[in-house]
Amino acid sequence: MAVERAYPEMIRDEQYARHFNGWEGYAHVRAWRPAPNQVTVMISGLGGTCTLEELLPLLRDEYPDDATEFFFHMPTDWRELGYYAALTMNADGTVVQTRIAGNALAARLGPTLYATDDPDDESIGGDSP
Repeated sequence: MAVERAYPEMIRDEQYARHFNGWEGYAHVRAWRPAPNQVTVMISGLGGTCTLEELLPLLRDEYPDDATEFFFHMPTDWRELGYYAALTMNADGTVVQTRIAGNALAARLGPTLYATDDPDDESIGGDSP
């Protein structure tokens, strides 16, 4: 008998819009709860005046009682190749992106990762770095 794999519950899938430096910025924010007191956040579709350096602290503040890990997805389009990356914020507030294969994240987060990717993403999922 096959054992069905349990994936974390997706707890958020929204267009996040806020004012940054007096102008509107936006991002597609998704979150999963892999375990109690843990949240995995995926940011994509970053635009306007929103930057990762400004967004990560705001999102971390939304989950004050949770250990939060952040990832970024740059969708593929006609101009450039897309990628997934783990995000780390340094003490000085800069954000470091470490590329990770999409399949590695999908194995952890389940089918909702690709199912909720940005509609304008022209990549086909899979092992896109």
